[in-house]
Amino acid sequence: MRLFILNLFLFCFCLLFSSAQFVQAGEVLMVSGYRIHFVGKPTPVKGLTLEQIRQKSQGPVPSFPFTMVDAGPQRYYFPQSVRTVVEITLDDPYVEEFVVDLPPAHRGQGFGTIGGFLNTSPFSEFGRRTVKMRGSGKILEFMQEISKIRPDYVELTAKKYNWVYAVDTKTIPAEVLRNTISHTIDENSHEDRLAIVRLFISCENYLEAQTELRRISADFEDLDAKVKELRLVIRQLQATQAINEFKRRLDAGQYNLVYDSAKNKFPRGDINQASLQEVDNIIREHEKALEQIELAKSSLANLQAEVKDEKLLDRFKDMRSVVSSRLSRHNLERMRPFLQNAEDDFLSANEKLSLAYSAWIVGPALAETDAETTIHFWDTHDRVLDYLRGDDPIEQQETLEELKRIEGISPQIVAAILKHLEPVWEAPAGNVGEPILLETLESSFPVSYQAILPVEYSSDRTYPLVVALHAGGMQPENELVWWGGSNIAGPAHRNGFIVIAPDYLQDEGETGIGSAESHQRVVDAIRDARKRFSVDSDRIYLVGHGLGGDAVFDIGMAHPDLFAGAVVIAGRINDYCRHYWENCKTLPFYVVVGELDGETFQYNAGVLTRMMKYRQDVILTEYKQRGHESYHEELPNILEWMKHHQRAKLPQEFKMKTMRPSDNRFYWIEFSGLPASLTKPRVLRNGKILPPSPLPIEGKKANAGNTLYIKAAAKHVTLWLNPEVINFDERLKIRWKNRTTFNKFPEQNISHMLQHVHTTGDRQRLYWLRIDL
Repeated sequence: MRLFILNLFLFCFCLLFSSAQFVQAGEVLMVSGYRIHFVGKPTPVKGLTLEQIRQKSQGPVPSFPFTMVDAGPQRYYFPQSVRTVVEITLDDPYVEEFVVDLPPAHRGQGFGTIGGFLNTSPFSEFGRRTVKMRGSGKILEFMQEISKIRPDYVELTAKKYNWVYAVDTKTIPAEVLRNTISHTIDENSHEDRLAIVRLFISCENYLEAQTELRRISADFEDLDAKVKELRLVIRQLQATQAINEFKRRLDAGQYNLVYDSAKNKFPRGDINQASLQEVDNIIREHEKALEQIELAKSSLANLQAEVKDEKLLDRFKDMRSVVSSRLSRHNLERMRPFLQNAEDDFLSANEKLSLAYSAWIVGPALAETDAETTIHFWDTHDRVLDYLRGDDPIEQQETLEELKRIEGISPQIVAAILKHLEPVWEAPAGNVGEPILLETLESSFPVSYQAILPVEYSSDRTYPLVVALHAGGMQPENELVWWGGSNIAGPAHRNGFIVIAPDYLQDEGETGIGSAESHQRVVDAIRDARKRFSVDSDRIYLVGHGLGGDAVFDIGMAHPDLFAGAVVIAGRINDYCRHYWENCKTLPFYVVVGELDGETFQYNAGVLTRMMKYRQDVILTEYKQRGHESYHEELPNILEWMKHHQRAKLPQEFKMKTMRPSDNRFYWIEFSGLPASLTKPRVLRNGKILPPSPLPIEGKKANAGNTLYIKAAAKHVTLWLNPEVINFDERLKIRWKNRTTFNKFPEQNISHMLQHVHTTGDRQRLYWLRIDL
């Protein structure tokens, strides 16, 4: 709706005041729901490198496995398949463009490779700055000039070198844009001045658009009426922008922040009724929730006074203490059965309180009116927490025996309790935006990592988790700042993400990439964070810069079932990935690289081409004429992409490859005791060393019946099963090594379920049975 209003306004504005340019552009809608905006036309592509493009296609019909679209500063590549792309639509939007007439200058040679920026001076009033950066084996220092300004990007031209590239317009300070534009227009022309307003509106900088309108009003008195009209339109766009931000924050559970802003800070003057109604609905919804919270608390107190059984009263008092202290908008849904039946005359006080307290533990769908059952739920909850917090196997076994003695407790009940359980360990206190330094508690060797929590973090809702791996020579906190920011306006806070940055390299340096130790450090940090914080294990995203990007490729492809998505910025594929890429049929990748970042683009091209050719969910973003950078301007796109991806469901059939003993778990198959040919390199007669050959690991459920077929050349195989994979009401057969190794009715097992959660901390994907073959 906001985009429609903005486009309609700009269309009318352009007709009235300017001959604005119309350019062909469009939008790509991915199957995930993620959208890519571009200019120009989509281009079918044979390959990512000139070599691949020149290769002759197999067969009589040329093959174009993927598509490239131009978005200004960057190019996007994605698979050309109905499995990944829903549609590509074209449009003819109008774009305001200011071209700076630069004086002639001698252009030297271009760049083959460039590194990161070492230093940049502020822009002058003429849109110039000096730049110091890494070149091919030397430090380069020269001047850059703004040569073109558009709503979507700003073009920069080097004074001494043959180098032109573009950056997102929002990354350039508004005053720099305005000062530069002043040297390209006639300040006495109201049409030129209104073009500046259009530019700022198009890039959603409404404050600067209003500022420019004030200047126009002062300079052109005859435009007062028109300026007043435009101010009203911009105010409406500002209101729509604020409402969209409210919705983003509400999705992240930042209810108090939104309520305060909507009630006390939202400008209500000159805003249309529909927008005001949206804001009022946000305010009323929050106030209604607060009323329901107070009603629930008072009703629990009143009903408690009616309980006559002293023993039952003592238990209800304890339950009420917990619920009253934790009840908030985050968990108010648990009170729904109670609030809906609070005035029911056919239910006793005991039954109503049971509805409230049972739903608190197992969720509204399993709420009970029986007090004894409710007490059993709470006892089970306490025993489950005892087991998960335990580190003594003997004590844990005693806890399991206690669980078995609780009447009426089934695996379904334990699964429901785990879904609604608070984190196993209490989260350490910390200020918003400030890193929390942590160390894993249950790993074989302690792993340090840092974390930031979003605004209004609550243990009673789940949050997506970003696992950020730092670049070589950098520290974990650099990743936290990049992803999280240092205040509530930071990207991670606005979107409600928890961010952790493990010290995955420690003393190993670059040799740690690809090692079992570096993998385990990342996995241990994830498991620890799951136990400390309320993490949604179906929305964990592995991300990294530079050397951290190398690790994301390797770890993501070796453990694809752990993540909802993988983001690589300026990272390179290693030798393992040249075999492991087929493991990622259900793991989406978002890869960002600079065109001039050495041979990184070409180094990754072969594997990424295969992934796209085989219809895997991959988006490759290439920044034109850019080098080895952090690409902070891509962060909003990455966060939006993440919102459209969750961990894939457990497959009933999969084919994977492993080349390391530590890469020993894929979905529901875990294995150990791999052949020596896998663990040791092969040495030929001439002394040449060949790397291990990939070992196939396959799991499949028969199309008919309840039979699993396993292919794994290992000494030991363990299957972790749940109702997504098998039918617990039928006899289960397991075929491995050409024989039936299991042939009986499967039984759901609470101890197996808790064992897996204790190890991994994953409470979203539960396994109801472990079978060791």
